Amino acid sequence: MDIENIFAHRMNDERYNTSYPLSPEHWKPFKVKGELDYTGCTVLSFYIHIPFCEHLCYFCEYTRMLVPSREIQRYYLNAIRHDINSFLNLYPNITLCGFDIGGGTPTSLCDECFEELLNIYKEVVERVSLTDDFEPSIEATFQTLSDYKVRLISKAGIKRVSFGLQSSVKSVQNNNGRVNPTLSMMDDVIQMIHANGIEKINIDLMYGLKNQTLEDIETDVACIKQFAPEQITLYELQTNMLCYKENSSKEELFRCYNQFFEGLTKLEYNARFGQNTFSKDLNDQGLSSYLRHRMLEFIPYKGFGLSAQSMSPTGISYNLGKSVHQLKYFIQQAKSYPSVDTYMLPSQEMLSKYMAISAYYGQMSIAVANRILEMDFMAVFKSEVVYCIRQGLIEINGDKLTITRKGFEYYGAVFSLFFDTIKCGTL
Repeated sequence: MDIENIFAHRMNDERYNTSYPLSPEHWKPFKVKGELDYTGCTVLSFYIHIPFCEHLCYFCEYTRMLVPSREIQRYYLNAIRHDINSFLNLYPNITLCGFDIGGGTPTSLCDECFEELLNIYKEVVERVSLTDDFEPSIEATFQTLSDYKVRLISKAGIKRVSFGLQSSVKSVQNNNGRVNPTLSMMDDVIQMIHANGIEKINIDLMYGLKNQTLEDIETDVACIKQFAPEQITLYELQTNMLCYKENSSKEELFRCYNQFFEGLTKLEYNARFGQNTFSKDLNDQGLSSYLRHRMLEFIPYKGFGLSAQSMSPTGISYNLGKSVHQLKYFIQQAKSYPSVDTYMLPSQEMLSKYMAISAYYGQMSIAVANRILEMDFMAVFKSEVVYCIRQGLIEINGDKLTITRKGFEYYGAVFSLFFDTIKCGTL
């Protein structure tokens, strides 16, 4: 099948987005026993997954559960501390370029356990070296963030808080299992965060939600105007998200993104069309350093907690817990969350993963692709590059391959041309 037909075949295939592999079976030949090897990997990021939430959104694809008892929270944090210490004992000379705490909702922990979580964070950063651009971040919801927790975040030295708002419209929230407080309360929380010296607030918004309209998006933009956070991240609802059966077309999703883009840029947020991160600061990419190094530079990372993902220079793994159903009982019994799905991946599969992640940002580095392939990306994919440029789907500017406005409507089909299995099989 030629490139034009491959692209036409994939244009409306909902599997082609920012997810890779398209199914777990695709990586089955690369599965191995044991943990990833980080020997010789001196710079990486850490991620801690806290799977507890006060409410469970219908569309969420992550391992999560309703907030359990304080006792179960403690069990979970004890296992996290054990796993981090074990890793640092094995790799004592690492330098961290990022550290994100996500979920779930980390701030849903009780006060005592939340303080313990931040103690774990502080123990790590006091034990390792940090890069100059190290910028840790923690995820939160407005209703779980008290003055006490904000002061703990500030004292720990975390300078970025990311809120999963998703939508400010009550009807959209109700249709998607979301619960958010009043705009007045959210505004008060934002003021409290800044008053405690935390420099950056990011707000996540989603498009493609059930029964969401362009008018709803206008309301979200008006909400952003009121709050004036430093950063905005847009997420497209994707078909791989669990328990979600109604899908928007590529054309509908494009219109939603365009509505957000036009509204946010009028509020003087900076972004290229096709990029999912927006920032008030022209020199800021709208990302924590963990996400920046992971998405843009494909720097290795280690994830801790239930079903957390990790990446070494040669593979990707997923921790225990992805398929567990009785999570409370499981957490009470588990003393560790080791990797149970570890994949040693050939260079073309690592490139495919990088391409899929880069789709969030609408841009990839050719130098990073060369490093992953250990070959000349532009030579290997010359036909694909030429096709996409002639069709006006991408632009090449120096080291960057960037999606165009025309290409973004079918960005999954565009980026997937560079991990086509037929081409990859010839490497």
